[in-house]
Order: sequence, then C-alpha cells, then structure tokens
Amino acid sequence: DDARLVVTVARKAGEQDQLFGSVTAQDISEALAQQNFTIDRRKIHLEDPIKQLGEYRVPIRLHREVTVTIGVNVVRE
Repeated sequence: DDARLVVTVARKAGEQDQLFGSVTAQDISEALAQQNFTIDRRKIHLEDPIKQLGEYRVPIRLHREVTVTIGVNVVRE
C-alpha cells in the first residue's frame, strides 16, 4: 500500500548509512508541520526511532478507527 503523503528528513549519517542520532516521532511531526499538517507526535506510531537512512512506512492514528500510513524518507544531510 503506497503512502500518499511522504515527508523527507535529512540527517547526518556515517558509514553503512547509520545516523548520528535518530529520527523520532517528534521529528516526523515537525516534518509534517512544514507541509502544513498538524499531527501530534503521540499519534505517530513509530515502534522504534529510525537509526538508518532509507524509506520507511509509518502509521499515524488520526482517530480511534482511522489510521493512515505515510512515507518517511531519511536522507543524508
């Protein structure tokens, strides 16, 4: 299932595409805000912080019965 909405988060990364630090639900919330979507970070269901470059699918629970999936691209800064 393809995500209709994709956000890009740029981070510094070392060898093997490991991030210096990680991308959290808060980072995704801020990236969404830059695209004029106000989503509380607690609604972003990120199982673990993202620690590598790549493309991820992240569920966002808008309401109890409504969950959407967005794409999160983590790219080298």
